[in-house]
Amino acid sequence: MSFLRRLFGGKADDGGDQPPTMPWDQGPSILEFVRSHVTEGKPGMSDDGYTLPDEDRLNQGSKLRWAAGAWDGVTTHHMGAGQDEEAVRKTVELVLAYSRQPTAANKAAVYRHVIAAHVVSIIDPVIEALLNEKGIGHDRLYELARFFVTEAPDREPVKFGIALLGLFRQPAETDLFQTLGRHDEFTLFCAVALANSSDDPDEALWVLARSVTGWGRIHVVERLARTENPAVKRWLLREGFRNSVMYEYLAATCARAGGLLAALSEDDVDRELLTAAGEIIQALIAGGPAEGIDDYEDARPVVEAYLGHMESSAETIEEFLHVNSVKCYLDEDDSRWAGRYEAGWTAECRDRLRSLCDSILGRPEWVGKVRAELGSEGELAFAHADQAAKALGIDTWDIHWRRLREKPTDPGRWYHVMARCDEDRIGAVMEFAEANIDLSGIATGPGDELGLGRGFEPHSCLDYVLQELRRFPGWGTRLIEAGLRSPVVRNRNMAVAALAAWSRTEWPGGLAESLERAARCEPKDDVRDRMEKTLRGEPLSP
Repeated sequence: MSFLRRLFGGKADDGGDQPPTMPWDQGPSILEFVRSHVTEGKPGMSDDGYTLPDEDRLNQGSKLRWAAGAWDGVTTHHMGAGQDEEAVRKTVELVLAYSRQPTAANKAAVYRHVIAAHVVSIIDPVIEALLNEKGIGHDRLYELARFFVTEAPDREPVKFGIALLGLFRQPAETDLFQTLGRHDEFTLFCAVALANSSDDPDEALWVLARSVTGWGRIHVVERLARTENPAVKRWLLREGFRNSVMYEYLAATCARAGGLLAALSEDDVDRELLTAAGEIIQALIAGGPAEGIDDYEDARPVVEAYLGHMESSAETIEEFLHVNSVKCYLDEDDSRWAGRYEAGWTAECRDRLRSLCDSILGRPEWVGKVRAELGSEGELAFAHADQAAKALGIDTWDIHWRRLREKPTDPGRWYHVMARCDEDRIGAVMEFAEANIDLSGIATGPGDELGLGRGFEPHSCLDYVLQELRRFPGWGTRLIEAGLRSPVVRNRNMAVAALAAWSRTEWPGGLAESLERAARCEPKDDVRDRMEKTLRGEPLSP
């Protein structure tokens, strides 16, 4: 039998003892689940499609939940690649055993090992070892990979299968990779498989990139960075950097790959490009987890070209914010500019662009535009207007106080009110907080809850109040007491931090006893230590 015939037509030998239950019998396959949650015409999945069938099995005993693709995204961007030689050796041994004797029991052994050892964290050395292993039958390896991809109800075997299946460079598998890749948990692996197996990798990756918005888009766009396809380059510059995690991850990649400087150097620049350029520049200035503006070799000419267009074109509040971010960058302390001058900036250029920013931002029409948008019902439009109002020195207290009274269950509204609160306002705010935050529902006893997600909105509201109470000695006794008895660790820490910021003479009567009781029943050692230090009047560690 020829290799190709065996590869596509051969069947595994089901001889041998089969265990009574197989690990892939636990529910619907991942592939079946993903297919059932694809919404045609929209990227990604339906709202309930991101929680995979194996979520409870995977996170049993843990309250922490990672967003789809977040764990692999964090490990690939912020941690080194895995090099567990023992895990690699064990994986190869199990795959080799299945290749030699393709029984259900041997397949199950590989399956369970892939989950237990989190093999995808060391997938590169595993694949390298498998490729160098002469004793593995390629037809059996293909059968194993495709079975995991199409039948597994657990994510780790699916990822492992995708990684292996991509090695066979079969264009017929493109639809399979495009479908699974719509879920951010699998996009990284599908992107690599598509790059290996597609006749036109750039086109295949571009299709996938437009099908995801989270970590998946980050992974795919990074693999499109060397494209020479003009349509892809245009898309990278105008849309590709946008993702639901952080624009900062892709700003530099898309500025380079899309040719931002060349695009802004054109005489006629469309509004779509100007908006995207402003977002990219703002993300570069924010920096953070990826390359920032000081890593971008075209920073000076790009900023220069952008402001040149904005001098006559700035008209939206978003563009006001983009120009303001440039102004803040130019206004940074001189100590941060020494390296920038060595990289091509000059003091004359910096001063000239700073003056240009002042001219754009100082136009009188901005105040009217911002005030109008502060009445917007849209949360994003309001947030942009609020940021612009702060830059313009417009007092927004009354607006935030009104919005909080309209929706006191929104944690974000508590944040804005407390951040703007002062001694004249704190009394009314505390009265409103005690009447509208479910303190009895919060004070159910200490625990180790993270306080994230649905059902913890009151705890998040309390958080934003407690973190500002350190500025208001003597206020919020009931709120602090509720925080000390909250199952959410963050609430208890915030309550202790507020008390630690006050002198002991400023503690209202009964709070010392409340803190003593809390310390006696506190289940977490570090929190108890903070409570006891506060009772002794010792400063807390930062």
